[in-house]
Amino acid sequence: MQNIAPLLVILGTVVMIHAIRPTLSICKKDQRIGWRIVAVMTSLFVLAYCCYTYFLIKLPFDHIELLIAPVFLFGSFYVHLITNLSLRSINKYQQAAVKEHYCGLHDALTGLKNRKFMLQSMKSKMTDACPFALMLLDLDKFKPINDAFGHLAGDALLKALATRMLANLPSKAELIRLGGDEFAIILPYADAQEIDNCIKQLQNSIRHKFLVRGTVVHVDMSIGIACYPSQSTSITELIKCADLAMYEAKKSHYSFCYYSASYQPSSKQHMQLIDKIRNAIEKEEFSLHFQPIYIPGAKEIYSVEALIRWQQPDGRYISPSLFIPVAEKAGLVSAISKLVIHQSFQQLSRWQEQGFSPRLQLNLSAHDLGDNQLVEYIQARLERFDVDPGLVVLEITESAMMRDIQTAKATMTSLYKLGLTLCVDDFGAGYTCLTMLSDLPIKQIKIDSRYVIEMSRKNNNFQIISSVAFLAKNIGAEVVIEGIENEGQLKRLSSIPNALLQGHFLCEPMCARDIEAHLQREQLLYID
Repeated sequence: MQNIAPLLVILGTVVMIHAIRPTLSICKKDQRIGWRIVAVMTSLFVLAYCCYTYFLIKLPFDHIELLIAPVFLFGSFYVHLITNLSLRSINKYQQAAVKEHYCGLHDALTGLKNRKFMLQSMKSKMTDACPFALMLLDLDKFKPINDAFGHLAGDALLKALATRMLANLPSKAELIRLGGDEFAIILPYADAQEIDNCIKQLQNSIRHKFLVRGTVVHVDMSIGIACYPSQSTSITELIKCADLAMYEAKKSHYSFCYYSASYQPSSKQHMQLIDKIRNAIEKEEFSLHFQPIYIPGAKEIYSVEALIRWQQPDGRYISPSLFIPVAEKAGLVSAISKLVIHQSFQQLSRWQEQGFSPRLQLNLSAHDLGDNQLVEYIQARLERFDVDPGLVVLEITESAMMRDIQTAKATMTSLYKLGLTLCVDDFGAGYTCLTMLSDLPIKQIKIDSRYVIEMSRKNNNFQIISSVAFLAKNIGAEVVIEGIENEGQLKRLSSIPNALLQGHFLCEPMCARDIEAHLQREQLLYID
């Protein structure tokens, strides 16, 4: 009996000694004074356990020791349990913090470094006065691939692309994913030749084909390059310079472009034009001109297409080809479209009061199809101006439909339910999707004008136009042939049965007052 108490205390001492190790590990991880005190107290406990064991062996046996010894043993187990659990908790929190730190600086999809890392890296290199090149990369025509194969396939392509670029870049280059199909590279350099070599390696890495769901696809990119400190010593300005260079590369169809100070004025003009467009929307400076579409055999106007015009105080006009793309990028095109819809329906209502009932053709953009309020807005304007929806034709380009197929289908179906006629504009210009013709109630096809313009030097163009007209007839749709610029084109295209014709040779766009005069005469041009 007298040996039980010393054995229990000795066992407790061993357990207490094992508790010192996690306590010291905690002290290394957490520098707070509290854990140092715990480490010292644990060591003192071990010393106390040893002293008590010595007294148990040397002093005469007392039965009360059988009650005290288990307390020492359980106390040691408690300290051991608390220190180990604390160590595990601290390790868990530190691992979570490391993971959070990693996720904060890396892209979740590709594992590449992200925008936050880019800004930190640029700041660090600027602090150390280390010259570097910032390259901004934007994939060309990635969205059609994403729409055609789905987002999962698009994500897989981005990961494969990131892996391939990372394997081919210099070891000191930092590859960053900014989001979507945009990437960046930070390249410290001592010689400008290193930048050119890096670009060549980058281009070689994407030159080989990618396989997406059994289909071979090729990826191109536009690269804009700006250098520190030669072009800017500010992080914000350097990013802006690289962005301007990338935009220039994309606009000029170059694979890469170095920043030039000459790009800045165009950027300022761009911002001034955006501000000018905003003011024009508020003040309703935009007006409408109308270009007729003709029925050749009947020698009469079938419909008129509403075309936006922006006249300046000096009498000149700013071309829609200049301000519409800017408005799209600035998020202002939906407001312009609504203004056009309002003015068009108002004008159609006036014509109806005068006894005219021409069909009115309006253009919608990809941004309009993504506008949740578009259908409701059109319905409200139809009711407000008491316009017959059967007289309204909405022209939507193929590219606008393909940008977001599901959204386009939903919006166009809702518009058709209002009684409006749907037209595919610029048919054959890009990613022609015959599925859209079968899935949607398309009642008009407008062939891209390039087929007419190039008809004289491309013999197959007339056959293509005739075939599209035949296709349209067999699916119960009308076909409009636009871009007629001379008499030769007019005579040849007039031979296509049931085709509607439009072009500057037939009639230039006119203001509402002038088009009314033609409507009163019922026919403008005799077409043989």
